Amino acid sequence: MVAGAGSGKTTSLIKGLASILAIHGKRLRLRRQRVACITYTEIAAGEIWADVGSNPLVHVSTIHSFLWSLARGFQQDIAAWVANRIDERLRELQHDAANFGPRVQQKTRDKNAREITRYQQQREAITQVRSFTYGTGSDYAKGILGHDDIIKMASQLMIQRRLFRTLVAQQFPFVFVDESQDTFPIIVEAFMAVQQQERARFCLGFFGDPMQRIYPTGIGTVPKPDDWRAIPKPENFRSPTSILNLANAIRRDGDDLVQIGGRKEKNGEQEVSVVGTARLFVLPTDAHRDERVAQVRAWIANANDDELWQPALKNDQVKMLVIVHRMAAKRLGFGDLYAALNDKAPEAFKNGFLDASAWPLRPLVSLLLPLADAVREGRDFDTMRLLRLHSPLLAKANLQGVNIAERLKELQVVSNQVDELMGSQSQATIRDVLTLAKESRLVEFDPRLSAYLEDVAANESETDENLDEGEEGLSSEIRSMAAFLACPANQLRPYQAYVNEESPFSTQQGVKGAEFDRVLVVLDDDEGTHVQFSYEKYLGLKELSARDRKVLQEGGETSVERTRRLFYVCCTRARQDLVVVLFVPDPAAAVVHIRGLGIFPEADIFSQDALA
Repeated sequence: MVAGAGSGKTTSLIKGLASILAIHGKRLRLRRQRVACITYTEIAAGEIWADVGSNPLVHVSTIHSFLWSLARGFQQDIAAWVANRIDERLRELQHDAANFGPRVQQKTRDKNAREITRYQQQREAITQVRSFTYGTGSDYAKGILGHDDIIKMASQLMIQRRLFRTLVAQQFPFVFVDESQDTFPIIVEAFMAVQQQERARFCLGFFGDPMQRIYPTGIGTVPKPDDWRAIPKPENFRSPTSILNLANAIRRDGDDLVQIGGRKEKNGEQEVSVVGTARLFVLPTDAHRDERVAQVRAWIANANDDELWQPALKNDQVKMLVIVHRMAAKRLGFGDLYAALNDKAPEAFKNGFLDASAWPLRPLVSLLLPLADAVREGRDFDTMRLLRLHSPLLAKANLQGVNIAERLKELQVVSNQVDELMGSQSQATIRDVLTLAKESRLVEFDPRLSAYLEDVAANESETDENLDEGEEGLSSEIRSMAAFLACPANQLRPYQAYVNEESPFSTQQGVKGAEFDRVLVVLDDDEGTHVQFSYEKYLGLKELSARDRKVLQEGGETSVERTRRLFYVCCTRARQDLVVVLFVPDPAAAVVHIRGLGIFPEADIFSQDALA
């Protein structure tokens, strides 16, 4: 099923699950089989699980959890895969070392040598591992596989092993994949291999919209074999007429899908279309951006006769969407943290910053920050629950012959210290917090993070901007980690509030699937500084770079296509009123050009003059 925003793809998926249970439920129960529904995030999985009434015949999970549930019984195969993975990584590191140029810094060479030693030690250690488990970050020496490992390992097993494919179909004769456009290509290939082998014994369904592909690792369009059925769903039930027209205009040069319908409301006995509003303000890139956004909101409040458009300190009723976290980070107070994990940082850090899954952040967001909050608010039960869940000091194996009361007292003291270090007035750095947690064994540490805490040299800031190719990977990680560990610890709380959507700001990438009555989208290439996206290039206000043209010639994807998809996602979040604020160096010329594009009606394009 390929369908646009607001079409109810997830609703169709839920109805499909209900039909399967009604028709095949008895047979599934007799054979101890289940229906699998796989989605991209824990939040989405939770929503679907609630919609299916927590039926035991339905297995709802993220793709990582699902793949691990399939693969965990194949311990010999896992051990062989891990050994091969370590050997691959060693070859890569040794190749890098052999090809370092004369300008490569000693710090990078040392880091490379330490990584080689670490993997060699892991190669020896895995021979003693009795069984492998799945965690957030990999630690092969302890038998722990991370998120990326699960994707690669389980997919390879599915693609290469006939028996594995048979067992998948026997356990889960029906598999539905939600948000399929963001699914890894190797996973699509793996499931397709099961379907091609098992044929009628295995029903596979993909539900998605290529125009809403946000993550660069996603497949986008799932290739449709000739004998598959395509289920069109052209309706849009969310967007009022003005926004539906805008969405179709954005999509016009992206693909041939045109949505119809639009949101309707009851007017007596009749259903009438909601018209709504979709306006564009083109404003100058100067030092008064925040003031101008406030002016726009006041203007809309007056034009729409809707006071909820006015800014509010609490429970703001306008969802503000920004292109990257930097805009929100500066306003909410975690600018240093954003810069550390984004500016010239490894892609894994940048992507993991979006949902707090990057490995340097994990012990902080999973235990230390929630622990500090629980201590501060006197929630003793939650404090204990967190410690039991995360601290090795309370593991059963580590409590034999220990005075429990003393151990708990020690943990209480350390928990209080963590709270003090993370206080709003504290001068402590993230390094201070992590060092305390490590030395007190409050939490199990990722070996990569431990190495940075132990190695003082690795925490000195990188200064050489002219990096040789081949050095960039390690050097960018060293630089990012140095900046990350030096960040004020009190920036973590506003960052987590932002990630948890407890502020009026969201990134345009982070709201896929959500909807709001009032949406304000800020487009600002100058402040965004994100090379993956450019609204000025997308709107034709800036020429494509030489690199863009080369990518186009090679059949690749430029920032224009990525930006089109992002713009489509954020505009289609609005159920009633949408305002887009575009900051550009020359607003007058931009207004003239944009009026000729036919995306917004001319009457709904405004300049600074309208706000005077």
